[in-house]
Amino acid sequence: MYAWRMFEALGESIERLEIPPLSAAVVEVAQQYSALGCKLTMALAELDRRREFELDGYASMTAWCRTELGWTNQTANRILKTGRRLLDLPITTAAWQSGALSDGQIEIVVACVTDRRAGLWADHEAEIVPYLVPLDLLSTNRAMQDWAAKADAVLDENDPREEPPAEAMLVKTLNGRGYLKGTFDGEHTELIATGLRLADSGDLDESAAKRQGQALVDVFKFFLDHQGEKLGKRHRPHLNVVVDHDDLKQGQPGRTLGGVPIPGSTIRKIGCDANVHRVIIDGLGSILDYGRATRTIPPAVYTSLVLRDWGCRFPGCDRPAEWCEGHHVWHWEDGGPTNLGNLVLLCSKHHHVIHLNDWRLELKPDGTVEVTDPHGRRRTSDPPGRARAA
Repeated sequence: MYAWRMFEALGESIERLEIPPLSAAVVEVAQQYSALGCKLTMALAELDRRREFELDGYASMTAWCRTELGWTNQTANRILKTGRRLLDLPITTAAWQSGALSDGQIEIVVACVTDRRAGLWADHEAEIVPYLVPLDLLSTNRAMQDWAAKADAVLDENDPREEPPAEAMLVKTLNGRGYLKGTFDGEHTELIATGLRLADSGDLDESAAKRQGQALVDVFKFFLDHQGEKLGKRHRPHLNVVVDHDDLKQGQPGRTLGGVPIPGSTIRKIGCDANVHRVIIDGLGSILDYGRATRTIPPAVYTSLVLRDWGCRFPGCDRPAEWCEGHHVWHWEDGGPTNLGNLVLLCSKHHHVIHLNDWRLELKPDGTVEVTDPHGRRRTSDPPGRARAA
């Protein structure tokens, strides 16, 4: 009870706080903010280590932070990465908590102390942390880069490592765009460079970055056009574009199955030469019903399910449709039909959770999903289209 009164007092103090536009005041509050951020980061890391999020039915601590704290995945992953690293580094953590190391310095340390180097840093932090304390960010970065190079030399001498030939990741941003990052060995770098050079349009009015970006897209498109081995469990064309019938006639925007808006001009362009599955719907959509004839969800029904749900409907989950499975709300074994009114998309993690004892999922007539956990707590997931319309 004392702890809760303390949190209430903290909230009241923050509510009363007025920060004057003076540099000294801003510096003082920023230092207090950093100390509080350190405590919050470490508390979240400990929750993560105990896997407390699983008790609430979440697939990860990131998903818990997104729903319970309202954070983006990027924010949650950044803070959790810091906390996970510092859990086993008490001297570095104490220096951050006391203000001896700034938030920026901690960010640099965490970036340099990789999993492979963590053991050496734990051995050296008592010596290195005091050295870092008086440094500015630029000097801290230089010092940490120097330490990382020496650490790698020591580790390579005892246990030579073999770098993977290629690593890459496509990251989607909140506005529907994305960026591709990766590292490649010399052979693969030359292979990629040759492919981009041959696919380059050669248009000197465009920058090299724009030409290479389009060349990369063209290489992927060529692969999709000419491969026929990886068709998946259901027919999935290169791109599914959903557009209302009236909007299509007026050249209005549509969207992908993942909910990313697609301009009307783009729909017309890709419709000419791409392998595009255009799904034209009316205002109400269509409900397909295959009754009790089959437990397996037919492709047409599955497509309608994806159009309605977009991804996992478990509250707080952001798994896209391609990671999901169709779940019979009224279990098929108990007489439930295979139709859209009895199906929701769930990722494999939450599909398993819902089939555990004492978990219940209800699909409301308006498309809202209500999940009740074994403790009787209820959470809801609104239909994605409702949020989009809002």
